[in-house]
Amino acid sequence: MGTNRQHRGRGNDPAFPRLLGGRLCLDYVNTIESPRDRPQDFLRGYPDVVRWGRHAGVLADAETAALMQAGERRPQDATAVFARAIVLRGALTRIFRSVAGGGAPDPGDLDAARAEYLIALDRARLAPGGDGFAWTWDAPSARPALDLGLDLDIPLWPVARSAVDVLTGDDLSRVKECPGADDCGWLFYDTSKNASRRWCSMEGCGSRVKMRHHYARTRAGAT
Repeated sequence: MGTNRQHRGRGNDPAFPRLLGGRLCLDYVNTIESPRDRPQDFLRGYPDVVRWGRHAGVLADAETAALMQAGERRPQDATAVFARAIVLRGALTRIFRSVAGGGAPDPGDLDAARAEYLIALDRARLAPGGDGFAWTWDAPSARPALDLGLDLDIPLWPVARSAVDVLTGDDLSRVKECPGADDCGWLFYDTSKNASRRWCSMEGCGSRVKMRHHYARTRAGAT
């Protein structure tokens, strides 16, 4: 029996939106649900950034706990990192909306993404992986939670790297914005074979649009 598509991209925490972007950076942008109509922001403070990292699979449970404890003990640092997280999300939102619309991203937004990427790269190290080597980072759980040197911005590193990977290595014509029924606006990377995907999810926005069209045709026929 096949997997229920409603559970695709469910993530690790049902309190957060589904992970339907196809790329980590787009899932991060989609932490604002329904940006076109009644937007709901799921990042309201530093703890939400950490919990979303676990939800998206970039943080393990122990890493999440370590960062949450460190954030509580260093509230000013946590607030500063949260401010960076929101700036990064805004920059990525505008960058990939421009890309999806066939336009050129603002250089200031590209600089913001580059700045976070350089911070991440400065903390990265090369480690054996697969048939070669890969970039990785030390797990925060490997250090005491009281360690004042613990980097609270760890959840942002893979997001910034994902954004640069998409911009420099992916087919940008596959970055799309879901129209929904004129009420979605989520971004996604179209991984379909012939790049024909229209919605962030067929069982969600796709079904709603088809139901509306069916209702309109039925009503027109009755008239």
